[in-house]
Amino acid sequence: MKKENKQSNEELTGNSEIADQNNDFEEQIKKLKEEIRVLSDALLRKAAESENLRKRLEKEKEEAIKYSNAKFAKDLLSVIDNFERVTENSISIKEKIETDVNLKALFDGILLCEKELISVFKKHGIVKTEIKEGDEFNPEYHQAMCELCSPDHKAGSVIKVLQTGYTYHDRLLRPAMVSVSKKHE
Repeated sequence: MKKENKQSNEELTGNSEIADQNNDFEEQIKKLKEEIRVLSDALLRKAAESENLRKRLEKEKEEAIKYSNAKFAKDLLSVIDNFERVTENSISIKEKIETDVNLKALFDGILLCEKELISVFKKHGIVKTEIKEGDEFNPEYHQAMCELCSPDHKAGSVIKVLQTGYTYHDRLLRPAMVSVSKKHE
């Protein structure tokens, strides 16, 4: 009987050692599963970060290409300004232009060049900002050059456009220079 008890005790001790080992294995499995979960989460986050970075860099590249000629376009604005000045000043010599064939041909050529330049501007995303007398002053698109009292205009409205403004695609290339009415005193 003692042999059987001794053997039973050994079996129980062996079983408890196996049970302890099983518990250790289960704990290790839980720890490894948690570590896998944490690493998987970190991997997914890094993959998302990489994708977001790729998208942001792609967008920046597209914008750099889209707006790469902004400086060149801005430099060309003085050319269109000169065409506008010629057109505006031609009103005073309109009679001479109409009667002199050579002068009319010259003026028509100037108008044709101006029209072609405006067409090329539009083709490449350079557009005149439309503003007229009486429009409300908008600091995002207008630059106030002076404030004048005007009983004909409400305060904060454009009295006169001194220089045309332009946008390049959806960005302001040059603000319109305007005179603005101030509160009449």
